[in-house]
Amino acid sequence: MQAEQLRPLDAAYLALDGPRTVGHVCLMLPLDGPVTFTELLAQVKTRVGRLPELRRRLRLMPFGVDRPWWVDDTEFDVRHHVFEDRAGESGMAGAVARIAMGPLDRSRPLWEAHLVTALDGSCAVVTKVHHAIADGSRMRDILHALLGIGDEVGEDRDPEDPEWEPEPSPSLTSLLTRGALGLMSWSVEAGVSAMRQSVTDPSGLTRAVDFSGWPGAPATILNKPVSGKRSWAFGTWDLQASKPARAKLAATVNDLLHATAAAGLRTWLLERDALPAAPLVAMVPISVRHLAVDQSGANRIALTLCTLPTDVGDPAERVVAARESMAVAKSHPAMSEEALAVVFRAFAPVLSPGSTLATALRLPDYVHLPFNTVISNVPMGGDLFGVGERRVTAVYPFPPIGEGMGVNVTVQGYQGRLDVGVSACAEIVPDIDELFAAMTREWDTLCAL
Repeated sequence: MQAEQLRPLDAAYLALDGPRTVGHVCLMLPLDGPVTFTELLAQVKTRVGRLPELRRRLRLMPFGVDRPWWVDDTEFDVRHHVFEDRAGESGMAGAVARIAMGPLDRSRPLWEAHLVTALDGSCAVVTKVHHAIADGSRMRDILHALLGIGDEVGEDRDPEDPEWEPEPSPSLTSLLTRGALGLMSWSVEAGVSAMRQSVTDPSGLTRAVDFSGWPGAPATILNKPVSGKRSWAFGTWDLQASKPARAKLAATVNDLLHATAAAGLRTWLLERDALPAAPLVAMVPISVRHLAVDQSGANRIALTLCTLPTDVGDPAERVVAARESMAVAKSHPAMSEEALAVVFRAFAPVLSPGSTLATALRLPDYVHLPFNTVISNVPMGGDLFGVGERRVTAVYPFPPIGEGMGVNVTVQGYQGRLDVGVSACAEIVPDIDELFAAMTREWDTLCAL
């Protein structure tokens, strides 16, 4: 496949790889029975040709003068990406946390799949995919390619991997020239678009980046410099049981999710006498892939900021407050996809060094982020995954956390259920199970309204 330059937002995710942070997303997929490593390796080997990003590696530019490129891995070997692990006394959660914090080799395609066997003989596949090659929507495509069952992955396909001849990596001069031409073309198009919009929709120029009206995120004990250790809790919430509450309160699943996260954080902080008077603020990614004519690029998202009703004590009132807050957040995203592209295109050369410097100087002790946590909700439709004859019973996310942000809450839809993963810095939230239990109790409370 011809070399392709990373889009600005995709390249920005590489900066999450720091001394104590990683930029990849892990999913734990328990199986309904044991499988062998040979079975998993054989299945991945026959399917890995379905998506080009699974066999492309990074080609970095000298001194970071331009964004990296994707080039074919001419020495691709699936055995560099599929591994066998065993969970120890810490169980699956400990094994996944250990796998999640292992850096991906940037000289190879940025993904791995691990078959993990617990002490009781149960098995799970743990996928590790860098955010630079997949957002939530694209991750679904990767899971379909490697583990999908049914028509959506094409049961009538040739079981063998399609013939693949890697393209030789272009010369450095060629890539630098193409990058410069691409920047010139983008600059002209962006300038023409801005001039046209200044005439047809002047207010749209200011809406691209709009933090107006948003209160600053309060300082909390969750927002500190992070360590290299992670804690993780996971579980499944009954989606169908929430239907009466959603109807009664005119709320969406996302509204209930935000209210539930707010209640859990409120309880956890109150127990430590550390709940700020002002509500916490969450950064919420919004998929815009369905709005884009050009479907290329790993990450097609906008970002918005949403207050979490951690200052509201009543469960029903908390849902109403979460609903109203999210309605405002959706009406004017803090940063549109176009704004993200401009910002990250401009600051691409300094993102990774800046991230490392922020960690070294412990900047989160002095400079607070405009949000306290990240909450993501990734729908999955009617997907079904498996290895051989065994079926995946859940899809539990282990999302990354960044400097100054000690907790991330992510929900993955699967087979009509909500599979939830809460990750945290283990030194900031050592009792992650208590935080997750508080959220689960709130979900059950809402379902019983």
